Amino acid sequence: MGLSADATLAVLTSPDAPWARVSLLLAGVVLNGLATALYIGSQFGRGPRDGLMTGLARRTGLSLRLVRTGLEVTVVLIGLLLGGVLGLGTVLYAVAIGPLAQMMLPALTVRLPVPPVPAGRVSDELR
Repeated sequence: MGLSADATLAVLTSPDAPWARVSLLLAGVVLNGLATALYIGSQFGRGPRDGLMTGLARRTGLSLRLVRTGLEVTVVLIGLLLGGVLGLGTVLYAVAIGPLAQMMLPALTVRLPVPPVPAGRVSDELR
């Protein structure tokens, strides 16, 4: 991830106009929400934070947006306690990524076929 960011920053310049900076910030948050929904919805597995998010949502019955927002706010608070800086982009990301991912996930989720249950066995759904 760091190598990709360094390579991009070496090629692109940072905009000076405030409207351009805000546009890039908003686009980055929205595109990250889209990327989250795409890779969770693809059913190829989840990363650590998204695995925790989906597991907690399943166990608690809370929405993905609420669980993800709680995780992000917790990470931000830990960062502050460790001496980090709080900026507008950090706050925006923490409160927006969960709702964005939940909003986009239904349209981007691949529905996997349910395997047949062998005779004489009870499926996990029926237990």
